[in-house]
Amino acid sequence: MSWTPTIPEFLVVTLAIAIALHVLVRLIETWQVWPSGPNSVPAIGPTSPILSYIGAFRLMFDSSRTIQEGYDKYDGLFRIADFRSWTVIVSGAQLIEDVRKAPEDVLTFEAAIDEAIHALAPKTRRSHFHIPIIQTQLTRELTNSFDAIRDEVGTAFFEVAPLTDEWSRCPALDTTLEVVARTTHRTFVGLPLCRDPDYISMCKDFAMNISKAAWVIRLFSPRLKPLVGRPFVNVPAALESCIAHLRPEVEKRRENMKLYGKDYEGKPQDILSWFMDDVDGDTDEEKLRHVAFHLMIINFGAVYTVATSFTQALYHLAAHPECIEPLREEIERVTTDEGWTRAAMGELRKLDSFLKESQRISGLGAISSYRRVLKPFTFSNGMTIPAGMTIGVAAWSTHLDEAVYPNAHAFDGFRYVVDNEENGQAQIQMVSSSPNFLAFGLGRHMCPGRFFTVIVLKAMMIHILMNYDLKLENEGERPKDHWFVTENIPDSTASVLLRRRA
Repeated sequence: MSWTPTIPEFLVVTLAIAIALHVLVRLIETWQVWPSGPNSVPAIGPTSPILSYIGAFRLMFDSSRTIQEGYDKYDGLFRIADFRSWTVIVSGAQLIEDVRKAPEDVLTFEAAIDEAIHALAPKTRRSHFHIPIIQTQLTRELTNSFDAIRDEVGTAFFEVAPLTDEWSRCPALDTTLEVVARTTHRTFVGLPLCRDPDYISMCKDFAMNISKAAWVIRLFSPRLKPLVGRPFVNVPAALESCIAHLRPEVEKRRENMKLYGKDYEGKPQDILSWFMDDVDGDTDEEKLRHVAFHLMIINFGAVYTVATSFTQALYHLAAHPECIEPLREEIERVTTDEGWTRAAMGELRKLDSFLKESQRISGLGAISSYRRVLKPFTFSNGMTIPAGMTIGVAAWSTHLDEAVYPNAHAFDGFRYVVDNEENGQAQIQMVSSSPNFLAFGLGRHMCPGRFFTVIVLKAMMIHILMNYDLKLENEGERPKDHWFVTENIPDSTASVLLRRRA
């Protein structure tokens, strides 16, 4: 079943009711009025408490053009209304650098997925113990887990897109979701659970549905978040399903630890083991619930991000067949010299450039690097943002700025390749961030799983390039992206044509 970014009628009704209630609440409560003065941040659209909802509706249904209007009209900072208050949009290298360098007690990271899950499952305990595990143990283990990643990519692809001598239609996003879910959970929970159809189906559905809930929930005040989010996803039910699937494996590992010690021989080096080692709780059942809850959080980050990013890259590859042979030649040369290793993946500079360019031109959303303002924050241009506001960086507009990227609206797969590094200008790879490339966020809150994400993207693209020929279903017409609130989503109904590599 294809996942589509359109809003069904019952969701439109729910959102309409929520918006009407929200307006009523705001009429009773005090709208947070922006302080006036010479350093006030300019706004896109009306600014009065009632008329500002015009801008909020526009943001919901036309976010990319709304943000682009502010980016073109104002230099550095502007604000847009949503259904809860104002969001300040930041652009320009210096002001983006101000955000990166701001102390955590002034600008704190705000994750949409965190907000959504806790709004829809308020009884769950907030914790971020999974982040250092992803940053350190998962990243460090990539050298050892690369063979398993490559094996699962190949096994999953050959099952969902069998090699044929004739062109066959391959639903891009559905196929990618299956491969990504299985591959990521090979490193999360291992075999055989990563190939359990019910478990993988739950993981896919939760990842895609919570993403929709997250971007809608962000627009509303706390008391309305559950109302607008519940039609998209049932978090408590998903959590119970995850617990049921994990229980046999968790109990088996607990028994092995009792019998042979915490670091028993043959202990799986995966996310589940690391979570079990670090999780706290008064009972085994509470610990299991906590492990499952955090596994669902990282499932969203991995499955949704990698699947949508790879689908975009697949469309770009099919639309730019001139890139295929140079990429194949590089893969063959590097793997002949280095073997099939994680280190070899770092030498694939054309592939890295290709994937980075896909992220630039077809990134995940119009805004990245959200921060909540805890204390009044003054930018280097003198403008001050009051406490309680949200700020975000204009990622999409920055990536398509002709002053930043020449011919910015054209896809150039090898834009970032540096062939000769003798002059000291090393190629800046995809995992790195800068004020001009914001796909993985900014500063200390860059995506903790970006190294894992890039390795999986490369392993999947290598499999496609080395085993299949591909082309667009409608030659010369790359499937169009769709916008859902501020999220950019690949066409979920489109296919590419595949056949055995000639």
